[in-house]
Amino acid sequence: MLLAFLTSANCTGRSSNSAKPHENRIKNALHTAIVDTRKQHYSYLEMIGDLDELQKRFPQCVSYEMRSKTYQGRNIPVLYLGNRNAGKYVLVQSAIHAREYMSTLLVMAMLEHYARLYDTGSYQNTPIRNIFSKVCFVILPMVNPDGVEIAQKGEKGAVTEDVKRWVREHKKAGMSHTQIKSNACGVDLNRNFANGFGKDRRRKPNKSYSHYPGKHPYSEIESQLLKTIAEEHHFTCFLNYHTHGNLVYYGCKNAKTAVNEKATRMAQLIKRHTSYPLYGSQTSPECGSWGDEVELKYGSPSATIELGTRNPVPIAEFNDLFGKNKWVWADLAIAIVDHKL
Repeated sequence: MLLAFLTSANCTGRSSNSAKPHENRIKNALHTAIVDTRKQHYSYLEMIGDLDELQKRFPQCVSYEMRSKTYQGRNIPVLYLGNRNAGKYVLVQSAIHAREYMSTLLVMAMLEHYARLYDTGSYQNTPIRNIFSKVCFVILPMVNPDGVEIAQKGEKGAVTEDVKRWVREHKKAGMSHTQIKSNACGVDLNRNFANGFGKDRRRKPNKSYSHYPGKHPYSEIESQLLKTIAEEHHFTCFLNYHTHGNLVYYGCKNAKTAVNEKATRMAQLIKRHTSYPLYGSQTSPECGSWGDEVELKYGSPSATIELGTRNPVPIAEFNDLFGKNKWVWADLAIAIVDHKL
């Protein structure tokens, strides 16, 4: 289960054995993990329920708000870890691709990890509260909720009849809903941005389970929201979670040298935690992805962590992924405060 320290000896000894039953229930509730990391599927509604509970239990460091409504009527949550007036910001996004919902589970588990440590924990002898009082993490844990629901439930994950129809048509063509990357409109959101739009060699001409970039950049509600959020603050860096590969992409071929140098330092920091191999700007030609977009549009470094061995990532791999990635945010924030990024 998430957070090994939750099973520490907080309830051992004679005093806890003699405690009243309702007191034990209260203690257990306080120390039981909110985000359930044992199940393969982590749904949109589960995520919203967990966000409600995290915000309620840890109001000093967790807050969220609902933003744009998708084609299928699902609001996209934007959450904040730390001081919203910090002055320095990191934008984290995950599950922009439907089948990559394991990235949402990891991001949510990491959020709970830091929330539980916020008042009493430390990293590298620095209190967690101090770290996130200076750097706020703005997080979109599920950019593509419509796609995630389809990836997990197939036609049942769709709401409107037109979407149900095209999911059925793909099934008849021999395609599995478990492999969908696109949103409910059949647009691959991570090809819907301006830098390199339409240049992906795997580009599809019409709506599809993957690699259709849309009619034009920012044609989709989800990509428009990312742009809106990115322009609400000056973000020091952008961190993107995808699956699969257990590797890190960073930089972009047509970005400025200084930006790619910062992206290199960012990727090296991630590698110190994860041991994932690095693939830099020369291996990352612009293709309409969010990582490409932010480096050119906002002049800030970007790194993309690819999690797991296959898609969808098996839940059996979660504990290893969490163990390798759980301190990346704290380390990244310290590097920002120390002007290393």
